[in-house]
Amino acid sequence: MTTIYLIRHSTRFDHKVISSYYTSQSELIKNEKDILSIEGEERARKLSEEQELEHIDKVYVSNCVRTLQTAKYLLDKYHLSVTIDERLDERRVGKPNDSKYPDWFVRQYQDKSFKTEGGESQEDVCQRMNEVIHEIINENSDKRIAIFSHGYAICFYLLQFANLEYIDNQKNVKIVYKDKVLLDGQLNAPDVFRLMIDGDTVVDIDHIVFEDL
Repeated sequence: MTTIYLIRHSTRFDHKVISSYYTSQSELIKNEKDILSIEGEERARKLSEEQELEHIDKVYVSNCVRTLQTAKYLLDKYHLSVTIDERLDERRVGKPNDSKYPDWFVRQYQDKSFKTEGGESQEDVCQRMNEVIHEIINENSDKRIAIFSHGYAICFYLLQFANLEYIDNQKNVKIVYKDKVLLDGQLNAPDVFRLMIDGDTVVDIDHIVFEDL
């Protein structure tokens, strides 16, 4: 049995304190460079000390700074190496779309093909997540694996096995798997979902909640 922990990154640095940002870089590059806040660093450190995450064999992170910053405490504690893979990145939202699609948050969950110019749909995200996670499972059969990714990417992946029972424009989501509530509200930062996999088949999913996070 292979165990995968899908872990959302810790709390990001608050952009509200940035008074000016002079760069010619794309929004995608700017997003990839987002760092953790001071609180986020502390929460990432606490996460590495949770008993549930002991004896991890392999660690994978997205191509974003904040996932590696979240994983680094676990890497240091257990002297692990890490694989960085952009297929674990967050959904690319494309051009600003709030004015044209005021209901974009709900639509991206309810319509798997919905996307804006330059962005990705739920189907697009699942395609790359499925590809990389399939490779990870094949290379690490019967091991314990930590994958640090992002909120939309993780939720979209889980919805292939679970049901979306509620969604609203305030970004509240209810996801249920086999009568178990995996999410009811908004994701924490960090947040952890444990998947038990037999061969290539997901046989169980749990939302692992830590009282100190």
